[in-house]
Amino acid sequence: MATENTKPIIGYWKIRGLAAPIHYQLAYSKVDFDQEIYEQGDAPDFSRASWMDVKYTQNFDFPNLPYLKHGNYSLTESVAIHKYCAKKWCPELLCLDDDELYGKAEMSWAIMMDAKMAFTMPCYMGDGDKKAHWEKCCPRLESISKFLEGKKFMIGDRLCCADFQMAELVDLVDFISDGEVYKVYPNLKAYKEAVFALPGVKDFTEKSLALKFNNKSAKINN
Repeated sequence: MATENTKPIIGYWKIRGLAAPIHYQLAYSKVDFDQEIYEQGDAPDFSRASWMDVKYTQNFDFPNLPYLKHGNYSLTESVAIHKYCAKKWCPELLCLDDDELYGKAEMSWAIMMDAKMAFTMPCYMGDGDKKAHWEKCCPRLESISKFLEGKKFMIGDRLCCADFQMAELVDLVDFISDGEVYKVYPNLKAYKEAVFALPGVKDFTEKSLALKFNNKSAKINN
């Protein structure tokens, strides 16, 4: 059982990936937390032993990265971690007080995760051609850009959990496209900047710049 003065721990690879947005959300929620970091080995083997050696020793129901430990409580899967942290420390991010906004927030999660997979997986499985990757995936952002028209955040003026992941995705696409994304979808730049400028978030986005988006085995990486 976690106590109120127990600091949560976020475990993940030594990359931005799925954990950086969780860090942003915790920072925005004014929650101090610790990290347990695993580093993938170098080429040619890209060993994952740092994680695999301890993966099944920590009593997770479904061992995976990222994970959250909070006292004796543990949790995996990034969406579940976002929502647990919101429920505990910043419940307004869940929009539970407004049925329609809640529905839009949940829809935003699903759309964002689909887009993230579309942009992230080819970084690992493709041939490393950034330009071709961008040109193929560019249309995936058209409906998201249209959805964001006239809005500060994904569901309007109110922030939700999905915004932290979506802003990080836009930053990844900025890298993949060498900035071309903002020529095609100009409103995504203002959106990302609004999220990254939030109290607490700015400091963590600056720290994230020292980390790569993807793991060492990725063919497209910063």
